Amino acid sequence: MTSEIFTDVPTSIDAALRDADAVRSLVLAEAGNPHFPVSLPGQWSLEDNLYHLHLVERGSASAIRQMIEGDKQERFSDEAVKAIWERMNRVVPNRTTKLIAPDGVSPKDTPSKADCIRLLGESRERLLTHCAKTTTEDLLRTGFPHPVLGVLPGLLWITFIAMHEARHLDQILELKNAAKP
Repeated sequence: MTSEIFTDVPTSIDAALRDADAVRSLVLAEAGNPHFPVSLPGQWSLEDNLYHLHLVERGSASAIRQMIEGDKQERFSDEAVKAIWERMNRVVPNRTTKLIAPDGVSPKDTPSKADCIRLLGESRERLLTHCAKTTTEDLLRTGFPHPVLGVLPGLLWITFIAMHEARHLDQILELKNAAKP
């Protein structure tokens, strides 16, 4: 379902945000299901997934803010950006590899579904506010380390948010399908 979204390296903030919005709309469509099943033992609930997505986006938006405010470096080459994007596209959506969420983004004391949806809106608004204060070129002249993927240029942090949400959309759909009789 989301594989059509990530067909090529984004070339602008707008393109990366379009990808993020496309995945977010799919996540919110599932979250809007009033009859979503309860969680299964040993798996995150819908709310846990939504809250985790908010925490990751909030942290990613803060990383982007730090990159915007920090010193710029030599621009990531187009070849480097493409290689990083290809690695992201292999690693992030791959649900056969179990990744453990770091403590800061692991859902604890998960709020209600309605609050999670509201928080997702707040973290997206924060991301958009930071992105409005910069340019694509500036986001390609700065990077920030990701715990699994290494240093990502600022532009690809936006793409990471989208790919990460697509990974969890798959998890949400698995939860939904596992609960069917």
